This record gives sequence, C-alpha cells and structure tokens, in this order.
Amino acid sequence: MPYAIDIILSLKVPIDMGPLPRFKSRVIRETDRYWEVIAETGAVARRLKKAYLYNMPMFVSFPVSDKESWQEYKKRLDPTDVRRYPKDWHKDAYIEVFERHQAGSTILLFNGFYSFGAELMGIPTFNLMFHKDPELVRDMAEHWEYYIVETIRDAVETLKDRIDMVFWWEDMAERHGPNISPKLYKEFLLPHYKRVIGFLNKNKIDRIMMDSDGNTTAILDPSIEAGITGHWPLEVGSGMDALTVAKKYGNRLFLIGNIDKRAVVEGGEAMSREVDSKVPQLKQAGGYIPGIDHIVPPECTLEKFREYAEYMKKQLPY
Repeated sequence: MPYAIDIILSLKVPIDMGPLPRFKSRVIRETDRYWEVIAETGAVARRLKKAYLYNMPMFVSFPVSDKESWQEYKKRLDPTDVRRYPKDWHKDAYIEVFERHQAGSTILLFNGFYSFGAELMGIPTFNLMFHKDPELVRDMAEHWEYYIVETIRDAVETLKDRIDMVFWWEDMAERHGPNISPKLYKEFLLPHYKRVIGFLNKNKIDRIMMDSDGNTTAILDPSIEAGITGHWPLEVGSGMDALTVAKKYGNRLFLIGNIDKRAVVEGGEAMSREVDSKVPQLKQAGGYIPGIDHIVPPECTLEKFREYAEYMKKQLPY
C-alpha cells in the first residue's frame, strides 16, 4: 500500500509514559503577548497568543535541577502504576485490534535518553550536568532504562511484532550538529539504548526509528550501533541529505522525510525540483518514505500543499 507520513502514527500502543501523578496543566501568568503555563511534565512554558495553535513553546523553568529535585521527580516514574495501561486492557482484545489494523503503522512511542533529560532539566542545564554531575546523568539514564522496559513489558511481550515500529523521540541536535559529542553519547547513553533495544528485538520488534531535528550526522554511527534502524525528519535546512545518508548506510537505516518544507511553501518549479532530486533515486534504493522534513509550516497554503500532494502522487505506486 502507498504510505503517507500522516498515517505513520495511526495506531499507538496506549501506554501512559508520562509522570504520574500529572502536574496540573494550567495558566499561571498572562500578558498581552503570551500565556505562561505549567505543562504536564512540570515545566513552565510561554505560548504566544497570536499563534497559540501553532508555535513552539519557550520554556522558562524545569522540574529538575539537581539530585534532590530528581529524587522527587523519580517518584512519579513508577512502572507498576496501574494507571499506565487502559482500564480495558485485555491482551486478547488488543492482539485482535493490532492484527486487524490496516490504515497505517502500529506504533510504540517514548522519549530517548537524551530527550528525557533535556525535557526535565532544559538543554543547557542537562548538557552541563554531563560535566558538572555525571553521576546524576547516569542515575537518570539508569532509571529511565528500567522505567521504559518495565512499563512497556506487558504490551511488548503481548503484541510483539504486531507493533510495526518504535518511535523514539530524541531532538538531540541543532542546525550545526548534535547537542552532545559522540564521545558523551557512547559513554552515557549507548549502553542504555542497547539494553532497551535488545529487549525490543528479543520480542521481534526491529523497526526502531529516531526522531530528531537538526543535523545528526555525527551521531548516526553510534545510533546504529545502539540498534536504531530508522530516522526522521532529516531537516534540509540543517544540512541533512537523505541521498547521502542512504548511500552511506544502505539498508541499515530506513529514512522518512527530507523534502524541504521551504520548497513546498514556494511551490511550482521549486517544489517539483526538490521532489525530483530525491524521491525517484530513494524510491529505487528502497527503505524510504517520502515526506516533508518536519511538520507543514503555517505559511504553506492549502493550494500549495495540494499541489505538492498531487505531484507526489505521480511517484506512486510506492
């Protein structure tokens, strides 16, 4: 069947991976320009009023800053909490649902080891902790490994390869490269990735996709060593090129995205040139799902997106 990026996440394994009890999401401050809100993770973020339905939040504080606050937060990450699974969780029923699903992929989602720390501490603070308090980083990673495996164990051992793909959110890179060096990745994160992915592989789940913006080139080798087998969104503006990645890694890494969102917004020849420069070659090589290199930007009109969608259909059957 022809895949489209909007149905990749069409059926998710219904596990609550967040902190329990939740932080109560609410507005704690308001100005003419923005709301300041507490997120369910405990972070405080500012959201612009004019673009509330489409904007990245600006975080102003985070729930974890040191060992003491981490020990308090850790209490909310109990894998045995019965609220993590639906009240109607019944293995045979969910096996049937996942076997019958045909509209897209069945997905298991959770944060990776970098994004977990960055989400709780903020990127600058978390990055500093690799040097200022490496034992704290190790403790966070060790608990997150334990928490992931024990929380998803029932679902994974029940559904096995009925789960098509694991969607591992990371966002561990910026335009000019990853937020941590390959050396830090290997020392602090790699062993934990291997053990979690080993558990997934043991249960016949081998499509493990890393979701990270930015330029991830420098950490692709250790990511593949960890067991990652797919990558999205391959942002063009950050220097990512699916043709180059595919040439280097071949069938070790399936790819999604890499169609420059700016070309789609411009439309016409710019859009068609962008699609033609990549999709036919990647289609021939295999292991590629075409899609925009991140979410569709708000300046993309419906007409331009329709133009892109119709042009992309010419690449089918895919």
